[in-house]
Amino acid sequence: MGRRVGKRREQSQDDLSPTSIALLAAFLGGVGVLFYGESLLHDLQDSGGQHAQVLADWQVHMGAACMGAAAFVVILYLLELLGRQSKLIAWRSSWPWLPLVGFTAIATVIHIPAYAVISACVIYSVWAYRRTHSVR
Repeated sequence: MGRRVGKRREQSQDDLSPTSIALLAAFLGGVGVLFYGESLLHDLQDSGGQHAQVLADWQVHMGAACMGAAAFVVILYLLELLGRQSKLIAWRSSWPWLPLVGFTAIATVIHIPAYAVISACVIYSVWAYRRTHSVR
């Protein structure tokens, strides 16, 4: 019975790895930037700026999503760099998430329905999450 308790402790410590905490903090930072981007871009459109009216609503949403994805990747890289003290490990942990930035940037220029972008990002995130956790 003593062995089982030891194994449970090891498993619970693995669940709260520094990478998991960095992913959660980066996610929260990315969501914050996404909400800020939505607010900023809508305010720019409402202010009647010279080029603001040329943006469609879907471009505003995807632009904010792109800003949030970029913030997520940058925050994840910086947190992994601080936690692991290695640029190589930080890069290996954060690079799998870069295609999300590119995909949302493309969706900002070319109209891709939001349900397709969200579905593709969720499916891709499963692979990126597993890839990030495989870095040691």
